[in-house]
Amino acid sequence: KSLAEGTILARDLINEPACILTPQFLADTATSIAKNNKNITVKILEEEAIKKLKMNAFLSIAKGSQEKPKFIHLIYKPTGKAKDKIALVGKGITFDSGGLNIKPWEGMYDMKIDMAGAATVLGIFQALAASNPKVEVHGIIAACENMPSGSAVKPGDVVKNMQGKSIEIAHTDAEGRVTLADSLAYAQKQGIGKIVDLATLTGAIIVAIGSQYAGLFANNDKMAKDILKYAKDSGEAMWQ
Repeated sequence: KSLAEGTILARDLINEPACILTPQFLADTATSIAKNNKNITVKILEEEAIKKLKMNAFLSIAKGSQEKPKFIHLIYKPTGKAKDKIALVGKGITFDSGGLNIKPWEGMYDMKIDMAGAATVLGIFQALAASNPKVEVHGIIAACENMPSGSAVKPGDVVKNMQGKSIEIAHTDAEGRVTLADSLAYAQKQGIGKIVDLATLTGAIIVAIGSQYAGLFANNDKMAKDILKYAKDSGEAMWQ
């Protein structure tokens, strides 16, 4: 029942129009999940706190929008000793216009779904409490919109993530990997060795393997085999 409820929450979030499902809406949903569960805590970082952490890659994508960015950090701690620690990082672009490299309308119409990774993370946290796994789980979401405006990031701009790694913005519609550069760096900073990154990252995966499969990339063979096994058991189509 809890897994079904988590799945339904993720689907409902993805189906909401972008005028409702803003970064603030995602933050409020995370806060509500934590409020209803004693094993879950949440920290919502506002723009000033994000600046202090030098997440300039994430902020560069957010600055074209009037919607303020939110950095969400959920933590689930089991009752008793945790056997392991894992981070789930979800891409949280609540609407992707393509930025100044704007998408054609056909490609932009359903871009409210570009926060599906974030929705999945929130759905998992909804389900965690009932299943009570003996694992510490961190849910990390950098939520913002990617919009064209006078303040938007420009092709050719160079930005730095919180680790000081520089990124050249060759195309503003490749925004997800830029926000994730800070999300993943933040996860590493928590001292977490196992990270699962969930993202509607690129149309190239559809060109490669079609629209029915999720692409899986991994630098840990055992973890990849485990994920593929669990995906098969639950009827989720994945391809490494």
